[in-house]
This record gives sequence, structure tokens and C-alpha cells, in this order.
Amino acid sequence: MTKERIGRLFFDPGDYELVSLVNAFVAGGRRSSELQKLFNPYLHPRGIKELAASQQQRIAYCVMYLLDTLEGDQAEDRIVALRSLRDEVLNNSSASLRRNTARVLIEIMKQLVREQGNHRKQLELAHDFFACSSGRPTVIRRELRNYHLLEMPESWNQVAFDHHVHDAHTKGRKSPTHLITDAWIKGIQELTVIYYNYVGADVVSELTEAAEIMGVKV
Repeated sequence: MTKERIGRLFFDPGDYELVSLVNAFVAGGRRSSELQKLFNPYLHPRGIKELAASQQQRIAYCVMYLLDTLEGDQAEDRIVALRSLRDEVLNNSSASLRRNTARVLIEIMKQLVREQGNHRKQLELAHDFFACSSGRPTVIRRELRNYHLLEMPESWNQVAFDHHVHDAHTKGRKSPTHLITDAWIKGIQELTVIYYNYVGADVVSELTEAAEIMGVKV
């Protein structure tokens, strides 16, 4: 029995499609009109978007778009991508652990993008992604443990904070948007970002807007 045949016994067609979508994007598919159709921040995720692509594809594209803006002066693109991602992951009415499901989905997709070149691992992550998209509590809690994430209250009123972090404008590596996103995934509810001397108003604007989108006090 060939390796390809063995693989198909364990993975669903949707797993292969999701991995192909991710790899096409990483290879430069951002300019593809087909991929671009999956990303439109001006349409509600529970409306006409559902006719164009599955929720899993839309979440995947939003995460990829957000990661693609990590470098350079693309603050506006980052904010648009973050807002769309927030709308997609938090409008899953089937999930009883809605916020925790969203945290897991984003973390899995980040890993899937990073594993380009390891096709088997990408397929495993895609399979996990689809399993978690159902929002089943047992599955979500398993993946929270897998990624060393604490389960947070759905009311998002936890006492979890970090009062000394840096972004790329001082000693850190992440843009303000990515700093906020990663803090939200970890369940941090309050964040203090340290700057030396001064930063431009555009930096503060990106930081505060991203924090407002994700419900993080900054």
C-alpha cells in the first residue's frame, strides 16, 4: 500500500483542501482572485460569505492575511484582517465555548502556516482544525491542554495580565496588532506596553484599536 493511500485513510478531503489553500497563499496566492474572494471585511460572516466559502476556509484566510502583514508598514491591513478574524471566530453559534474555541482555532492555524514543507504535519493540523470548528467542549479542552493554554471564562472577566511587554517599536518583534492577538490567545485581559521616549500617533492608534477589537485592556 502506497504512502499516499495510507494518508487518505486518515485524512479527509477537506484536510487536503485546507492545506492546499494555506500553501497556495504562502506561495504568493494572496494576489489570487479566488483566494481574495474569501476575505471581505465588509460582509457579515453569517450572511452571503457562507455561500462563497466554508467558515473554516474563511478563518484560515483571515489568519494567513494577518500573519502576512507581520512585516512592514501595513497597520491598516492588520487592523482590517484582525477585525474580520474576530468576526469569523466569534460568530460560531454552535460552540458552547465560543471564545476558547476561537483561541484554539487561531493557534492551530498559526501552526499550520508555520509548518509549510511538512505536509504530514500540516494535514494533522488541518484535521485538528476541522475537529475544533465544531466547538465540542471535550475537543476544545484537549487542544487547550495541547497548546498549554488555560481555559478562560466565556464572560472574559478573568484576572490575567502582563504589565511589561514590548512590541516591534522598542525591544519586541511583533507589531502592536500581533502583540494584542497573541495576548488574547493566551487569555491575557490586561496588557501594559512599554515604549522608550516616544512613538508616533499611528503606533498608538494601531495598538488601541487592536485592543478594542479583541476586548483587551491596554
